[in-house]
Amino acid sequence: MEVIRNHVISFPIDNESDIGICRRKGVNLANKMGFDKVKSGEIAILISELGTNVLKHGGGKGKIVISQYENGGDNKAIEIWCCDSGNGIIDYHKSLTDGISNTKTLGIGLGTISRFSDKIEIDPEISTEFSQNFFSDKSDFSHCIRLLKWIPSKNRICVNKNLISGAASRCHPGESLNGDAYLVNHVNHDLTIVAVIDGLGHGADANKASAIAKEQILQNSELPLDNLMKQVHNSLRGTRGTTLGLAKINTETNKLLFSGIGNIESFIISREGKKNLLSFGGIMGHNMRTPRVFEFDFNPGDSLCMYSDGITTRWRHDDVTWSDPPQKNAEHILNKYSRINDDATILIISYTA
Repeated sequence: MEVIRNHVISFPIDNESDIGICRRKGVNLANKMGFDKVKSGEIAILISELGTNVLKHGGGKGKIVISQYENGGDNKAIEIWCCDSGNGIIDYHKSLTDGISNTKTLGIGLGTISRFSDKIEIDPEISTEFSQNFFSDKSDFSHCIRLLKWIPSKNRICVNKNLISGAASRCHPGESLNGDAYLVNHVNHDLTIVAVIDGLGHGADANKASAIAKEQILQNSELPLDNLMKQVHNSLRGTRGTTLGLAKINTETNKLLFSGIGNIESFIISREGKKNLLSFGGIMGHNMRTPRVFEFDFNPGDSLCMYSDGITTRWRHDDVTWSDPPQKNAEHILNKYSRINDDATILIISYTA
């Protein structure tokens, strides 16, 4: 049986704000797939419970991966993986009973997760390709749970199946909060907005600034790009501020719009070679120039790469095989070329033929 996963999004879970962002992205995908409001609400609860369990029971560190899942037939589901570094579920069947908990909590999480899921698996086998693309850091995690929630075929809604994303990010060594952030948001089946955000400095203040910027982009993704830049800028007043690279990809017109403030490096790889995307100097929330929006061709076979200054510029684009999975390339670049004294993030979007 052939398994197809599209629109895969991956989230590290290290603090409460990560859960909120993950929940919103998951619900956004569920809505676009055609889940009604009730079922989307149940998916929001599932993601919240999984993330909360990571922080309370799972060693405080984990990862949630969400995708649109097809099994080769007419069925389609939202698939949610959650891996953590905890001790696992000692007695799974007993834990399904509300009131059972290993800590001083209500103990209703796993029972809720089971009721709202159509399928639940504890520590299932992960296919080699899926593991390499989205769980190459699985050695950091000791246990996983996998959920499926099916959608009737009559309710399906297409999303942007032509774009494949990969991202890798880590915080400044010695810090627990990442001052960088990134996002991939499918506004509709043709339009996708992507961003890399770098909060100035590192630690809690940088994390707060990048989280605010990310929240504003997710909530206002349908704005024209220059207006969205202004919205983010105004929302960051009083914070440490960020740099930002922001792009909108339209796979109906094969165009990419880009606007950037600060030292987020961005470029397009196409058959003609590398094309750098221009960012202007400044700090979002402090001294942003009037944003300018540049338009580029973005055709099947092209890739967009964006990264924060925690990635050194000493690497060459022709050292990378751009036909490889974006996640594989992102993790390779992060591991090999990130600086030891900063947060680091890289995002790659490939437009499939």
